[in-house]
Amino acid sequence: MRDLNQPARATGPGVVADGPAGSATVLVIDPAGEASHDEIPATWRELTDRMRVVWLRVPAAPEWKSTVDRVLSMHRDDPRTVLDVVTSGPIAAEVIDLVRHHEDLVRSVLLVDPEVEVDETFAQVVVRTHDAPDDRIPAPLPLGHPDVVFGVVKALNELS
Repeated sequence: MRDLNQPARATGPGVVADGPAGSATVLVIDPAGEASHDEIPATWRELTDRMRVVWLRVPAAPEWKSTVDRVLSMHRDDPRTVLDVVTSGPIAAEVIDLVRHHEDLVRSVLLVDPEVEVDETFAQVVVRTHDAPDDRIPAPLPLGHPDVVFGVVKALNELS
């Protein structure tokens, strides 16, 4: 299992972004702190030709909750921008609570391996790795994993 408390995860930028400003935006709130080299993970880069990806690295952003509020509030002035939020595991409940304060701005909340029961009317689970066919319970997938990107893209296409 990944150790999310490694000091290296707290280094690097708190937020990285790529893609055209003013386009549909996916805010990824990452409790594992991927994207530590000032770029979004390579698996997400192909999406940036048609949407903006904003990647918030929780371990590198101690005030991540206020950062989420700030990023979501920035979109309040541009109602044309579609905004989707992606997060996973241990912070899913906190993210859902934060996003509820901006419910009018957010089209969807997409969850990967949430550690809470999900109210499907507000958020949807796009990847759940513990639904493995055998008895072993795999570690949660990182948000940069290709299966996660596939699940997110599939959910976004269904919303369009």
